[in-house]
Amino acid sequence: MVMALILLMAIAILLAFYCNLDLRKFSECYIKPLLLNKDQLNKFVNDSEASITTETDYYHAREIRPKGVFDIPGPKPLPLLGTKWIFLLFFRKYKMSKLHEVYADLNRKYGDIVLEVMPSGLPIVHLFNRADLEKVLKYPSKYPFRPPTEIVVTYRRSRPERYASVGIVNEQGPTWQKLRSSLTSFITSPRILQNFLPALNLVCDDFIDLLKAHRDPHTFEVTNFEDIANLMGLEAVCTLMLGRRMGFLSTNTEQPEKIKQLAAAVKQLFISQRDSYYGFGMWKYFPTQTYRKFAHAEETIYDVISEMVDQALEENNANFMHHDDDVRSVFQHILDLKDLDIRDKKSAIIDFIAAGIETLANTLLFVLSSVTGNEEVIGKILQEFQDHRHTIILQDAFTNATYTKACIQESYRIRPTAFCLARILEEDMQLSGYYLKAGLYFVKT
Repeated sequence: MVMALILLMAIAILLAFYCNLDLRKFSECYIKPLLLNKDQLNKFVNDSEASITTETDYYHAREIRPKGVFDIPGPKPLPLLGTKWIFLLFFRKYKMSKLHEVYADLNRKYGDIVLEVMPSGLPIVHLFNRADLEKVLKYPSKYPFRPPTEIVVTYRRSRPERYASVGIVNEQGPTWQKLRSSLTSFITSPRILQNFLPALNLVCDDFIDLLKAHRDPHTFEVTNFEDIANLMGLEAVCTLMLGRRMGFLSTNTEQPEKIKQLAAAVKQLFISQRDSYYGFGMWKYFPTQTYRKFAHAEETIYDVISEMVDQALEENNANFMHHDDDVRSVFQHILDLKDLDIRDKKSAIIDFIAAGIETLANTLLFVLSSVTGNEEVIGKILQEFQDHRHTIILQDAFTNATYTKACIQESYRIRPTAFCLARILEEDMQLSGYYLKAGLYFVKT
């Protein structure tokens, strides 16, 4: 046991030495002086200096070639590990729970373009330069080539009774285009969103009442703000997708156990997806703990939200909250689609609801943490909505709230809710001076 521990420590030290060793400097400082006689070398240089020109100095000439993907700076890759070693316990350079700090440090250390190498040897390029980002993301393509989330694809293909496809986020090509045009065009309609505002006002009022009920009467602090924000996200997205209030923000009743399970499952889902990508991929070969936790989270989310959908289906149309059918029609529109499998319809509604819970909550947390520390900023935001304190806030109020919108946009820039947008190049590109070929590697932004 002791020998095994000593051996592991020795391997860790050797790996750390290798990863931090500058081979070029080591060669110049220690290897060359051993191979060359310094006095003879100086004499040769002095005698030959006058006769050697740049045109005839073929000995020192080097072939000029375009810099490719493996010339991009980044952590040194190791066999079978790639650059994943930076997350290993032995090195403890970075933590997967603080990926924003990881990429910030990589940007500071290596510059606007950084290379990551997967254990399989697949190179992944990280971009930090705005011009490079726009060049990749604005590339004109009918079917943007986006790398799927592998663990989601693997799981959903193993459950054909529930999923007819791997979902709008992970599908590619014409299938992705069909799902996108069928499912999202109606939800993002300006008319639908404007008619959703009165219902959202009521959701926000209940959210504020729930915060007041949970705050400390002496310090006015809310210790479980994130949990309440997740409930608000769930209530808001269910109101939009199902056309009815679910009552998750009620101050009179305790939250059902299933809702607590749903919130925990959504959080675990994102953690498992992170671990599946930044880990060593053992889940691809046998059901590791990461895969088992992911599968359990997916099943919990599907079961709980599926029950909500079935309940909404059973209710009479008269029970829906909107007489003009604008918000209710989001739910009905998806169900009435003729060219989609019922499994795609149901899984799409479930995906929209699951994605909206933490997305909305995290955005709210980031925006509030960005503005609440400055009283002047808070005052300007309040001033823009001063006339709407006792009325419903509609589209006109948001249109005129230029300062508030600027604060939200800046919060998105500094703390994006969803970062690392991924693409696979569809044609050769030059990014930050490096020539990258199409289809060979991901470009993550």
